[in-house]
Amino acid sequence: TMNLGGIKISSAELERVMNRIDPIRETAAIAVADELGPDRLVVFTVLDRDVAADELVKEMNLRLKQELNPLFRVSQVELVDSLPRTASNKVMRRKLRDRIVGNS
Repeated sequence: TMNLGGIKISSAELERVMNRIDPIRETAAIAVADELGPDRLVVFTVLDRDVAADELVKEMNLRLKQELNPLFRVSQVELVDSLPRTASNKVMRRKLRDRIVGNS
C-alpha cells in the first residue's frame, strides 16, 4: 500500500490499470518520498515494443484519472527489460526503490 496525495492505494490496483495499456507487458508501481511534497509515483515498465516514455506517461495518467482517481499522477516511467523477482516470482520492489533513490 502506498499513500499518494493522502489517498491510500495498493500497487496492484495501479498496475492492473496500467497493464492494460498497449504495448505494456507488465509494470511495477512504487512510491518514492519527495522532500518537497507528497510521494511521487514511479512506474517501472516492461514493453512489448518500443514507444516513447513521455507518451506512456500521458496514457498512464489518462487511464489513472479515468479509472481510479484524478489526483493520481505518474511522475516518472523507467523502461526496463525485466523486473527483478524473488525465487517465488514476486517483484522485488525494494530493489526498484533503491534504484530510484540511488539515482536522485
